[in-house]
Formats: sequence, C-alpha cells, structure tokens
Amino acid sequence: MITIFIIAFIFVFTILPALYAVLSAFISNNGFTTAFIFQTLKASYFYQSLLISFSFGAFVTLIGTFMAFLIAKWIKKYNFIVFLLSVVWIIPTYIGIPIWRSVLEKIPFINLYSNPFHTFLSASIISSWFILPFSAFFIYSAIEKINKKFHEAFSLDSNNSTIYYFKIVFPNIKNEFYSIMLLNFINAFKDFQTPWLLTEGGAPTKFGITSKGIIGSTTNLEVLIYKFFNSETNISEIGAISTLTIAFISFLIFLWYKLKNRQLKYSETKVPFFRFNFLSIFEKFLIILWIFSIILLLFSIFHLSLSDSTNIFIKGNFTTNNFKFVINDNFLIAIKNSMLIAFTTGLFTSILSSFFAFRLSFYKSGEKLISFLNALKIITGIHLLVFIFYIMAKINLLNTLTSIIILSVSRELPLGALLFYSFFKEFPKELLYLSKLDGISKNKFFWRILIPNSIPVLISIFLLGFLASFNAFLSPLILLFDESKYPVSIKLFNYVGTISNHYPEWNYFAAGSVINLFLLSLIIFSLRKFINFSYLKDL
Repeated sequence: MITIFIIAFIFVFTILPALYAVLSAFISNNGFTTAFIFQTLKASYFYQSLLISFSFGAFVTLIGTFMAFLIAKWIKKYNFIVFLLSVVWIIPTYIGIPIWRSVLEKIPFINLYSNPFHTFLSASIISSWFILPFSAFFIYSAIEKINKKFHEAFSLDSNNSTIYYFKIVFPNIKNEFYSIMLLNFINAFKDFQTPWLLTEGGAPTKFGITSKGIIGSTTNLEVLIYKFFNSETNISEIGAISTLTIAFISFLIFLWYKLKNRQLKYSETKVPFFRFNFLSIFEKFLIILWIFSIILLLFSIFHLSLSDSTNIFIKGNFTTNNFKFVINDNFLIAIKNSMLIAFTTGLFTSILSSFFAFRLSFYKSGEKLISFLNALKIITGIHLLVFIFYIMAKINLLNTLTSIIILSVSRELPLGALLFYSFFKEFPKELLYLSKLDGISKNKFFWRILIPNSIPVLISIFLLGFLASFNAFLSPLILLFDESKYPVSIKLFNYVGTISNHYPEWNYFAAGSVINLFLLSLIIFSLRKFINFSYLKDL
C-alpha cells in the first residue's frame, strides 16, 4: 500500500503538472481547441526563445563537457582538484550567479545591459562553470573503469597524457561522454536561474521586439514562461508554450536514444604531434583559468562581505557590521525556514526512498520503474512549476513551507531510491535468507537489520535531499510570497534582485552568503564521518 502511495505521490508532481499544461493548451471555455497551440507556433517570440534555448544549451554543453573532460584528467594526479570541485559544488547558484554578476559589471569591456553577445556569452560560460563538478566526477568515474593495461602499454611508446586521453581514453568512454552531454544539454536548455539571475533575460536583440514584449539574448523558453506567468497571461497561452517545451525535450531524448542504438564507429585518425602539444598547452591554460575563477569568486564574496559600501563601484572601508545587520534583518528566520525545509526533506527522502527501493527489489520490474521515475525528472522545469503553483492553490497549500517540502521530497525520492536499490543489490543475501528461516517478516528485516547497516547510504540520501531543498530557489520563488516564510535563497535574492534593481545591497548579500556557505560546509563535513559507518564492517 505504501509503495503505491509513493508512486502516486511522485506522479502527482511530475505527470500531473504536465497533463495540466497539455489540457490547458487544448481546453478553453470547457471546449477543445488548437487555437493556442497554432497561435504559439505562429508567434515570433516562441521561435526566438526556442532558438536561444537551443543555442544556449549547445554552447553550455560544449564548454562544460569539454572542460569537465580536461578536469577529470587531473583529479587523480592532484588532490586539490577534488577540493576545488567540491567548493564549486557547495556554492548554490543563487549565490554564485549574483557574485559573478558583480564581477562582470566591474569589467569595463563587458556590457551585460546592452550588448546581446556579451550577455549570451557570459551566461553560457557561467552556466557551464556550475555544471563542471558533476560532469567531471561522472567522467572521472567512467575513466577509472578503463583497463589499466591500456595505460601501461601506451606508456611504453609515449608519455604524452593528452594523446593518451584523446586517442585511448575517449574512445572507451564515448557512450558515457555522450550521456553526460545529453544531460548537460537538457539541463542547460531548461536553465532558468543563470539567464534570470545574471541578465534577467538578456540585452535586447535586433529582432527582439514582439507582441509579447522584448526578447533578450538569454530569454529562453523558461524565462519566457516565467515572464508570462508574472504578467498574468492566459493560462492557455502558458500551457501552449509549456506543452511545446515538453514535446521538444521529449523529441531530443527520443532522438538521442535512436542515435545511441546505432553502432558508433571509431576511426583512427593520424593527428600531427604538434597539435597535441598545442592542446596540452591550451589545456593547462584552461585549467589555470578555471582555478583562478574559483579564487576570484571566493575573494569577491569575502571582500564584499567586509565592505561598508553597498555599491560595487564605490570603494568601502573594512567592517564586520554587515553580518550584524543581516542577522538583525530576519536572516535567522530565513535560516530557520531553510533548515526546517531541508531537515524534513532529508528525513522523509531517506526513509521513504529506502523503503520504496526495498519493496521494489522483490519485483522483476522494480529497477525499471525506479529508472523510469528518475527519467521523468528530465522533463521538469519552470514550465511545469507554474502549473504546480495552480495545483498547490487548489489544495490550499500555496504559500506554505509544506508545499516546498512536499515538492522537494517528490523530486528527490526517485534518485534516493536508485541509490538505495544499488546498495541493497550488494547487501549480503544470506542475512535475508537467515531471517526468513527465523520467521522474521520483510518489514522487520528492513527496520532491524537492513536500516542499521545502511547508515552510509542513508546519510548520503539525507544529504541529497537536504542540500537540494536547502538550496531550492525556483520552488520558493514561485510558491511563496510571505516574507516571514522565505528561505535563505529568496532572502538573499531580495538584497540584490536582478539587473533591473538599481539599488542592490551587495555587502549584505555577501555577508548572508558567507553565513550560508559556512553553515552548509559545517553540516556536510559533520555528516561525512557517518558515511563510512556500517555494522557489517566487523563481520
């Protein structure tokens, strides 16, 4: 019964919003219509936003995946690379993107406000910067599975690591490489936070003046839908754009699977040696540039937090009063809200996902169902979140922390179940068989034997739910409008807003960000010691 409830719970916040969007697009005034779909297909703003979404996704994917491949090479050689990747991973986008905005605004030859090319390029690079940690670790895990004898044999002929990685490693991990490329593209295609927090849709383009307003160089489909939502546009128009967005994402996934099923042939091409030498130099330059970018971001956060000037263009004096101001400005209430959301989400995610995965492990199609539920997350985005807004309004959960918790748990449950399912597959089956002989039911086995020996994976799942909900920005932005219920992400956002805010308070934003990052780091490192814990270690 609980298993069916969990499946229904996940479907309510993935499939139901999608159905709501489709029905809104085709049903108006209690009758079927295709007018809104054809209206959208005829509109120039739709094609401009679609082109921006596609171009932005392609550009971010190329930069981010290529850089991730280069960084993955260095992970094993230099331990500090793992530390730097972890630092970037901890920094939430609602902190990192505004700080990058403050840095770019001070560079004289970059104009985020009026130059479309500068806007698009800056947003693409910063978006790719944030996808690097996951992509690099994913590629590194694929590299580690390659037979080490390949490297030993190659070392006899050459010591050039660049040649080895591009001629030997890449052909052996191309399937994983293409998988992360698809994932990066879909995420960039749906990216809302970078285009919105950095450029608020971007500088106007030459052809950006449309019947629905100005289309900027980063006004992708997600930003367009959010603008429509804020302007109280007809729900059928929003539904039409959302439906077409879902259709396009689904088509991309279908196309990728079709191409994946074909046998990709790798042809050995002779590349002059000097090209690899040049690539080695270029690679080192990019790695140094990436390291410098992390140092620059951290320096900017701490520098702004200790300045008495709210304006990034006015040099301020050293002060620690920013932290006092932020704490007295209801920041502790925002932290309390975030902690309540995060701990509740982490707790429910770890318990429900572990029980869900355990029950499904006794069914032949259990793993396929978990994989399917994880795949559904690909179609989610702000194009569905606006319809979750309407669902929450109908069930009287709008503007409540409960709505954020429910949505966060539904989003993290599938991945948590996948992690626990993988763990249970490696769990000693003899213990399960012995418990059956002793007459112990499956539920008792789960609570008395499996759970006490699952502390590492449970902590990992808890952290997954905790961090995702603590750093949630989109759902509170859409579902909350009472300041007393704002989490840290929205509280910090209110200090600087978007680029249309002419009076951003950068020093208060940075001080709050430092407190937030310190708290996150403390929680993560406190829980890390439990990850290696298991009662089975002494057996």
